[in-house]
Amino acid sequence: MKVLILAAGYGTRLYPLTLNLPKALISINKKPLINFLIEKTNNLKKYFSIKEIIVVSNNRFYKKFLGWKRKYKIKADILNDGTNSPLDRLGAVKDMEFAIKDKKDDWLILGADNLFEDNLVNFLKFSLKKMPHPSLAIYDIKSKKVASRFGVVEINSRRRIKCLSEKPKSSTSTLIATCVYFFPKDSLKFLSQFLLQYKEVDTLGKYIEWLVKKTKVYAYFLKGKWIDIGQLDSLRKAWEIFK
Repeated sequence: MKVLILAAGYGTRLYPLTLNLPKALISINKKPLINFLIEKTNNLKKYFSIKEIIVVSNNRFYKKFLGWKRKYKIKADILNDGTNSPLDRLGAVKDMEFAIKDKKDDWLILGADNLFEDNLVNFLKFSLKKMPHPSLAIYDIKSKKVASRFGVVEINSRRRIKCLSEKPKSSTSTLIATCVYFFPKDSLKFLSQFLLQYKEVDTLGKYIEWLVKKTKVYAYFLKGKWIDIGQLDSLRKAWEIFK
């Protein structure tokens, strides 16, 4: 399998902190946020065959990631999606399409602004058992009000996702989708179909919302703490928890 880390966003909700620094390189516990994902991915190599790690960035922060790669001696390919501002960004779905040139492999997709304790070993074991269907990691945020800021998930007794609603006005569940996905190679055909229908979709949540109507998608519960570093309050929480 291959691993793709999505890091081409502009972190506008964290301005001015992210005006000149990508969100993925914000320091948490004296190391860049993305390093937590790299460490987890390297640990996964003990259990699974991982051919390659790819990080997709944008033109504004591409050189920042190259500097990060040199400083920490990271074994990963850095891709530049060519965008320069929030106005011309591709969005997560198109960045995924941009990076996945090889559809002969299974893909673990990670959002660079995810901070969590789960080591993903059991997530991948779960996902491999559910092949050829995709799987994603979900988290119980314990609050319907907070859940409405994310993709809200409803599942059945077999952990199949019945529906996903991206940032609904009112939430029916406290379960949310995290940006941790496993897409087997046989499921990648759906991405092309989706983008033929929807040209301006940004979030992967919208893709999953569509995907659950086309095929089976399964949910795995992340263990331990999980934080989406999307706003200043969650960043402060991350600094406190992971200090």
